[in-house]
Amino acid sequence: MIISRLYLRAFKSVFEMTMPIDPKITVIIGANESGKTNILKALLSTSSGMAFNNSLTCQYSDFYYQGKSPEIAVEYAELSKENRRNLLKYSESFKDTESFVVRKTGEKLEDYHVFINEAEVAVSEMGGFLKTLPKVLYFDDIPLLKSQATIEDLVGTKEAFRTERNLLRIGGVVNPELIFEDSTRGRRASEEASRLITQQIRRVWSQEPTIEIKLNVNGSILYIDISDGTTVFDTPESRSAGFRWYLSFYINFIAQTFEARANEYVFLIDEPGIHLHPAGQKDLTRVMEDLAIKNQIVYTTHSPFMLNRDYPHRVRLVSKDKDGTRVDSEAYRENWRPLRSSIGLMIGDLFFFNDSGMMLELPSRKMPFLRKLHRSRYESNGNRN
Repeated sequence: MIISRLYLRAFKSVFEMTMPIDPKITVIIGANESGKTNILKALLSTSSGMAFNNSLTCQYSDFYYQGKSPEIAVEYAELSKENRRNLLKYSESFKDTESFVVRKTGEKLEDYHVFINEAEVAVSEMGGFLKTLPKVLYFDDIPLLKSQATIEDLVGTKEAFRTERNLLRIGGVVNPELIFEDSTRGRRASEEASRLITQQIRRVWSQEPTIEIKLNVNGSILYIDISDGTTVFDTPESRSAGFRWYLSFYINFIAQTFEARANEYVFLIDEPGIHLHPAGQKDLTRVMEDLAIKNQIVYTTHSPFMLNRDYPHRVRLVSKDKDGTRVDSEAYRENWRPLRSSIGLMIGDLFFFNDSGMMLELPSRKMPFLRKLHRSRYESNGNRN
């Protein structure tokens, strides 16, 4: 099951808006303060238990003066057999439908309403029904990878050490206590985890193919070191902010999707790759493609390097005027003219070109007014002679 469409009314900077959601990746691009993050927050608000009251209401809407909460509606489509089997527990109406809409108008379960072909459907138990929908996860503050962690940090549940625990997971270490064993088995587990992690990172970080991650255990402390072809092993804190963020982002996302079923999650990411230079941002877009194989991704950006131009239909251009936030789903028309105008990007600003180019010779002819101008100049010169 995927989210196929989002409808907002009176949500923060959005007066009213309908936005299609791509089955894999939706890119929301626009200038600062255009309302990109508000769209992510709206998608997050569809989850039960999230705050949803008039503090989120658009201040220049009638809802605000009436003290009402915003209104959000999400269309779900591409139901699998398993999805349909789970949905039938709550209503027989899902037997033949290909899509349905869930509308939310408040914080309580009775403020959720389900529609099929614009007709409201009675759902037997709304709380259970909502759990069958894809889980929405918002990534805005990813814990950056640290240089060390204790065994207590890794076997516990502290949020501050989530990235370190997930690093071990992508290295195949399910039980962190294993690598702390003072035995051949423990040392081999640590070495194999280092190899697997290095292999994963090299695959997605093209800027330095010799990058290496090394796990070293000393007593009850795990040390994490990073090396490349030009340096000895350094701590993650000594690397650039861009690389450290990229590594932490990749670790957490890969670990999150390891055991997930197809389309179990919708990931919301606010301004990924903001510390990366263009080459790193292009690497990141390729990582997004990998992650989107199993789950939907919606992310915001104001960088043209975070767009995969092979898929222009995924881009949603966000702008803001006196009537609030607007979305343009065809920002690619006229050679991306709407996008270039919105973010202030001009041809003269671009000094990155491909290594290879192509020259074209086209037929040409003089315009009539140019021929007349040329003839008049010739005649005047002849009269002077």
